[in-house]
Amino acid sequence: MCCRQIVCITGDYWGTNLMHFEFLGMDLSTFTCMLMFYSFIGWLYESTVFSLIEQGKLMNRGCFIGPYCPIYSVVAMLNLYLLNGVTSPVRIVLIASLSCCAIEYVTSYSLEKIFHARYWDYSYFPLNINGRISVISGMFFGFAILFLIKLLHPVSIIMFGKIPHRIMITMAIACWVIFWIDAVFTVIGMCNLNRKCKELYDTLDNYVEDKFDTINNKKEYLNRFVIVEKGKDMVVRLKSVNRKFVNLETRYLKVFPSFESLKYSEVIDKMKEALKRKKSDNDDIDVSDNEPDNEN
Repeated sequence: MCCRQIVCITGDYWGTNLMHFEFLGMDLSTFTCMLMFYSFIGWLYESTVFSLIEQGKLMNRGCFIGPYCPIYSVVAMLNLYLLNGVTSPVRIVLIASLSCCAIEYVTSYSLEKIFHARYWDYSYFPLNINGRISVISGMFFGFAILFLIKLLHPVSIIMFGKIPHRIMITMAIACWVIFWIDAVFTVIGMCNLNRKCKELYDTLDNYVEDKFDTINNKKEYLNRFVIVEKGKDMVVRLKSVNRKFVNLETRYLKVFPSFESLKYSEVIDKMKEALKRKKSDNDDIDVSDNEPDNEN
């Protein structure tokens, strides 16, 4: 079998599979356009409602150049699949909330590890986990999925069903081409941003170090200031007080060598080891001081 025949067979195989692709009654072109549509709705929400609530102004909240947030389409399609046939609003909200939180956490963690950046933060929300997800945001998305399943998706299916099939195919191809070009430029931009941030950080760090070197060259002059002299005297006094507190804290260990703590056993063991080392060092010093001088 020649290479041309293999290519033809492979092309026919993939072409046949793509022609027969179906997801919840949607063919590939409809599925693609629906993905882009839900991504656009997510971007619209992030850039208007959420931006006004959080920043007080309209902002382009998408990490891509174009007006879409792919995570919203992924969440929408996954929940449409998971909740297919589920009619109870309570079950829809609960399952959707959990799935949305799981997707958000994995996405946030992955973006942070790959690009060393965090694109959302729920730290100011109550009941949050590492600032990546929160109960409040999860419940909000749960109700959003309920709206999607009960109203938005059925209306969208009817709306896209009225578009001629050839136009749908053209739109789907355009969506994939635009998305992948955008994705390439976005990844390049993120990598360059990390590099530029590092360069900026290094520049600032070197600048601060140079300034401190300049100040250190004049430290003899600075040492003559009264505030510096008083500060040094205060540090000496604080060290003396701290030494007294340490002696008080370790007193029980000296008096009761067999003392054990059920809650802080590791800390107590380390303190005992430190006391033993200190005692052995003092004994060595005493022995060396008491040795007779053999030199005449």
